[in-house]
Amino acid sequence: MGIQAGILVFTEHLTVIERFVAQHNDVIRESFTTQAKMFAANPWVTDEQRIQRLVAAARLKGNERVLDIATGPGYIAEAFAQAAREVIGVDLTEAMLSIARERTQQSGVSNVSFRIGDAQNLPFESEEFELVVSRLALHHVQNPLQVLREMTRVVSRGGTVLIEDIFASEHRERAAYQDRWETLRDPSHVRAIPLSEFLQLFRDAGLEADSVSTHDELTPEVERWLATTQTPPNRASEVRRLLEEDRLHDLSGTRPFQDATGRLHYHSRTVTLAGRKFR
Repeated sequence: MGIQAGILVFTEHLTVIERFVAQHNDVIRESFTTQAKMFAANPWVTDEQRIQRLVAAARLKGNERVLDIATGPGYIAEAFAQAAREVIGVDLTEAMLSIARERTQQSGVSNVSFRIGDAQNLPFESEEFELVVSRLALHHVQNPLQVLREMTRVVSRGGTVLIEDIFASEHRERAAYQDRWETLRDPSHVRAIPLSEFLQLFRDAGLEADSVSTHDELTPEVERWLATTQTPPNRASEVRRLLEEDRLHDLSGTRPFQDATGRLHYHSRTVTLAGRKFR
């Protein structure tokens, strides 16, 4: 193959990848436009203790400029605005940003702003921020390494990249089982990442992992969880079946259980990981 032919094949390959990413971004926008109001009201999003735990993990001094990736309804951006000089929140979905703007305007937060932005191609110059944070977003993207590289690019030397996200089993078949019902419920879900892979992603993005903590107190009630994304009845039925099998046979590590009223829940295991840009 000649050089020109090789360049053409490479270009066509990039075009296919870019088209695939654009198509999935459309899926994300559609999903989170549909669920915007219910998502913004869900207790696993609004829980103040969990939000403050994430803010504390950043160890802010008060003069930082902060970027919040996939800010959604803006709870994280607003919380960091109480502890930093300035916060910018970016998201793919205008419906989410509208909620974020309305909320922060009503609460009188003046040092936070919001704009449309793709985490895989951030609209900022290199080293603009002392902290870049993202919560519950990486499992929605096809290329989490690209997102982390972008987060690393726009953070200053010595600055911090901080993520919180769900994580999957280290055993491939168990992780795949979780992804099966996650994707049925929400097509914008791509893949829950195992803990070991999170550490590798931070390393490959050029970050020094400084702290790692895991939590499993988040236990969504399945019917509310399904209602948030307005999952169609046939898919919702299959999700219930898979989770019931999981409850009986421990197939994913999320340990589904029934509460005292018989309602089904599962453990949404999360990791908080902070990394420092050292060069």
